[in-house]
Amino acid sequence: MGATDTVSFIVLDGKTKVESWAVQVGDTVEALAEVPAKPTVTLTLSSADAAAYRAGEFDLSVGFMRGSMKMSGDFGALFRVLPKLRTL
Repeated sequence: MGATDTVSFIVLDGKTKVESWAVQVGDTVEALAEVPAKPTVTLTLSSADAAAYRAGEFDLSVGFMRGSMKMSGDFGALFRVLPKLRTL
């Protein structure tokens, strides 16, 4: 079994947090019932980008490179989980 990381998603409408969710990424990606207090990686997206991601129209890697998605946490983990988070 490979490394397991927790990734939290924070969705903003302007500067207002409108929702959040988290997944655990290991060999598979599984939704978590609660957002952990200290996730390995936190991704912050606009509500429009979050909707596009859910629809399969937003690539997190591209969003990160363009600066439309912000990241905090472990950069090594980010590059481990991005390929697995192409779709939810």
